[in-house]
Amino acid sequence: MKKLVAVSILGMLFLSIALPISWAVEDEVTGMGMRGTPAEFSDMEKTLKQDRADMLERRVADLEQANRFMSERVKMLEKSVYDLKDKVDRRF
Repeated sequence: MKKLVAVSILGMLFLSIALPISWAVEDEVTGMGMRGTPAEFSDMEKTLKQDRADMLERRVADLEQANRFMSERVKMLEKSVYDLKDKVDRRF
């Protein structure tokens, strides 16, 4: 029984030491560490800014299109209201 407890404790101790080390090695392999030159960070920042600007331009274009559509729709509704009003005025 004592051997089983001792082996269990040693196993837990080994795992508690081995897992953080394996995660650290995995982070280095997958590139999770902070590595890179200032030029690379600058390029990434420029790319992100350009992507954001492109996204904002697309949103503005979509809003302009929606605005044009809504303006045309309002004109059509106003015309319908005026036509209906003329029809009602003619009857009385």
